[in-house]
Amino acid sequence: MKRLFDWVLAVLTAPMFVGCGADFDPGSRVVGTRVVAVVVDQPYAHPGETVKVDAQALDTLGRPLEWGFVTCFAPRATTPFACFQKIAEDAAGGTLPALTIGPSNTYSYTVPADALARLPVEARPSAYVGVLIVTCPGKIQPGDTQGLPLACVADGRALRLDEFEVGVKRVFLREKDRNQNPVIAKVNWDGVEWPEGEVKEVSPCGSSTENRYDRCDGGEKHVVAAILGAGVRETGTDELGNPFTEDVAIQHYATEGLFEYDARIGDRPETGWVARAGASGKTVTLWFVARDNRGGVGWTSRRVKVR
Repeated sequence: MKRLFDWVLAVLTAPMFVGCGADFDPGSRVVGTRVVAVVVDQPYAHPGETVKVDAQALDTLGRPLEWGFVTCFAPRATTPFACFQKIAEDAAGGTLPALTIGPSNTYSYTVPADALARLPVEARPSAYVGVLIVTCPGKIQPGDTQGLPLACVADGRALRLDEFEVGVKRVFLREKDRNQNPVIAKVNWDGVEWPEGEVKEVSPCGSSTENRYDRCDGGEKHVVAAILGAGVRETGTDELGNPFTEDVAIQHYATEGLFEYDARIGDRPETGWVARAGASGKTVTLWFVARDNRGGVGWTSRRVKVR
């Protein structure tokens, strides 16, 4: 199954990948078509509100991206298959949401005014709208891709599911509650603030092309850190009477190079980064994506020139 765009607490397992014997591309490396963040302006939306979706992605082969957006109301699971199944069920009942296709990575959706009222009381605490997002380095067409009712056609063929992106972003529904997206206040490079427009310059590893941070000899290893803004970790009691304190993680992505840890918790954001030999002569983009465990997302990026 392709990556979904919702919270995954990778922080607890990230150290397991350091020093692993298998030499495979780390999850932090952006190769081909990749969505790195999906931000909604209201992670907790109220009935009748219009929610704006902003997806951040790129294709490392330089192919233009076509986007597809469609919503599914209260699907049984957060997978694309479940979302399409719910769309089919709604269509059988006379409601057919349209798949919006085009070059824009933004989308707006208005929550029905009766979205919560139509649900049983016991289902309302977990109510959400699924925004299904297709990111295709070509053209989105009707078809069948491993059970999904669409195709992404590029380079003269229908791509496999692992060659483009299909995922679901959840927008939770509440009567009163809100959730603010986490804010990355600044990024540090070796403990000093790294302004957004500044391009760092580094030397890469020697001849090694391994995917192990600890075996990158001769390269400049630097410590990077996305620093969260004050008060990012929200705490309180929700409208259902449940106390909460948010967890916030920072996930890291780059078009090349190796992170010491692909993910860190917000209170300890520091991680090492080094450029591999194959990045010599390139300008690498690094992304820092903050995710809270209530659906909030914030992101920023920086660039590094490799000698």
